[in-house]
Amino acid sequence: MSVVSRNLDTEEEVNTMTATTVFQHGYAVPTTRRPRPHGIDRVVMRLSLAMLRWARARADRATLSHEEHALRRANDLVLERERREAALRIARVF
Repeated sequence: MSVVSRNLDTEEEVNTMTATTVFQHGYAVPTTRRPRPHGIDRVVMRLSLAMLRWARARADRATLSHEEHALRRANDLVLERERREAALRIARVF
């Protein structure tokens, strides 16, 4: 059939045949539910998850962006220059 001209044209009709295959593990295969963890397994799982979250938050706090690093470096240089100037002023007095 031709869809472009909106006319039914049987000369250009393509006869195709499709077949389905049967899968061993299809939707019809019943699945068993996995038992939920209990006892020490559950404690270990929750503890490991809490440790991962804590480590991630700690790493995020320790990481500085480029702008923050540049600002801290500039503040350190200003503080060092002020201390040097103060030391020179004290040396001139004596």
